[in-house]
Amino acid sequence: MLLKGKSLSLILWILLTATIVVVSAWNYWLATEAPAQREVEQVKRNLNLHLESRVASLNWVASHPDLDLPDLPSSIDVRLVFDSQDILTYQHQIDDTPQADDLLAALVNLSNLPLQSEHGVFYWREKVLLLSVQQNNDAYSIAGAFMESWLSHIAGALSYDIRFTATYDGVADTQFGSAALTLPSIVGKPVYLQASSIHTLVTEPFPWWVAVMLSASVSGVIIFLFYYQPIWRRLQDIIEQSRSAMKSNDFKERIHCRGSDDIADMAMQINAMLSSLEYCYNLMAKTNLITTELMQKVGSDSRLALQPNQPEENELKASLNSVSRLSKALDSGDIELFLQPVFGGDRKTITGYEALARWMDVDLGMVSPQDFVSLCEKSGLTDVLTKVLIEQTAKVVPKLKSKNGAHIKVSLNLSTSQFLSPVFLECLAELAKTRKDVLPNLEFEVKESTITHDFDQVELIVEKLAKLGVGVCIDDYGLGRYSLMYLQRIPVKSIKLSAAFTERLSWESAEVAFIEGIARFAGGLGIRVIVKNIETEAQLGSFRNEVPLEYQGLSLSPPAPVEAQLA
Repeated sequence: MLLKGKSLSLILWILLTATIVVVSAWNYWLATEAPAQREVEQVKRNLNLHLESRVASLNWVASHPDLDLPDLPSSIDVRLVFDSQDILTYQHQIDDTPQADDLLAALVNLSNLPLQSEHGVFYWREKVLLLSVQQNNDAYSIAGAFMESWLSHIAGALSYDIRFTATYDGVADTQFGSAALTLPSIVGKPVYLQASSIHTLVTEPFPWWVAVMLSASVSGVIIFLFYYQPIWRRLQDIIEQSRSAMKSNDFKERIHCRGSDDIADMAMQINAMLSSLEYCYNLMAKTNLITTELMQKVGSDSRLALQPNQPEENELKASLNSVSRLSKALDSGDIELFLQPVFGGDRKTITGYEALARWMDVDLGMVSPQDFVSLCEKSGLTDVLTKVLIEQTAKVVPKLKSKNGAHIKVSLNLSTSQFLSPVFLECLAELAKTRKDVLPNLEFEVKESTITHDFDQVELIVEKLAKLGVGVCIDDYGLGRYSLMYLQRIPVKSIKLSAAFTERLSWESAEVAFIEGIARFAGGLGIRVIVKNIETEAQLGSFRNEVPLEYQGLSLSPPAPVEAQLA
């Protein structure tokens, strides 16, 4: 994960805050603006219905100029029919005769003006007339109604606030439940009829700043509860386990932490320190015991103070000399790699190699690997040995791939202290930067006892190796009580059966069936099974070719220097 810690929590906080604000604004709109919009549409529909009814009445009267109306309908205030010579019909519902005559003159004057519409509004003496004008050659038929009384009736019946406006800015349809209708004008510019419900509640705009502040607070609480609090609890758990381990004084306890993040890495580092403290504590106990024994000898025989024990002095000098020689051998590259092939089921195809460290000293001769690995652990040279072996193995891998194919696996044996040391992963991280291509061909062998030493830490290390593409092989497999559980929980690539299985082949025929059963079970999990310590042809002949097994031993090929294996 590229984003960690504060950066990730900040991004989560911003995204969560923005989400809450958007959802709140949407809900506010649904609760306030949406009902207002529906009311606007309802007001507009009602006005349209009444206006269309009034216009329909006027059009009908204007389109029937020959029809004799003894009385005007209640919806018609003026009816006028005239031609170029005379006024044919003039009916009105105006009580004031001078006003009626003045209106007649204004309506007749329309014939001299360019009409913009057959029906629309017409202003007369600050009064608004809704007119319908029908022209047939030089004859005009006009029907009109005053809007003021009609609007008052509509406003009272529908509980609307209705008024005329000369301008319209487009806001009326979207705010405060108000609707506007455009009325064309017979002459001049159109006018607008604006109406709104008297009972409409004025809605306030959405309080953005308040919403942002509250959402930020809620998001902060959520981030703390679901992000930082689990981290804090895991850290507290590690601290409590560390305190318990320090109080025990034998440093055998280990920190248990699941996952593969930085906290798990910290727990692994603490476990590495506890392992070092355990080793130092045990070494100190042994030193105290030896010192006590020496003091007892000095007390019982005072001559030891004057006559030192020559053999013990020589042994100490020899041990210091061996450490010095080993340190120089590591620095000068005198630790040599030997390779022992691993053969496939046909006993001919090489599927891999095991890299074995050998130390040939001029004076000491061939030093056993167990001896110089033990000497490294006692003298603090374990990490140096690990780095040297990984570097040498990485140089050999490309040559072995050229000879045997890209599928070849090269395994390197590591002791418990080497595998659990943080320097091991650091070496692989450096190797990934310089020679990443060799990582898929590398395997590291650890004994089953290493897994039982600290299962949780081993599981974390194996997961990190898997991310790098490096495989893990369990050596001396099959003697532990939880051997099957390791294969299910740890993503290992191969297993090497304990040499005890191979030794029992000569007198226990059922051992073959047991080994083949392990091979089928592990093969189902995609794990290679290697039978090692094959020393006789009889042992090799005990297995059938169709069983998914691989073989390693002196009977097939002994360990040999790199140059000999590449020849």
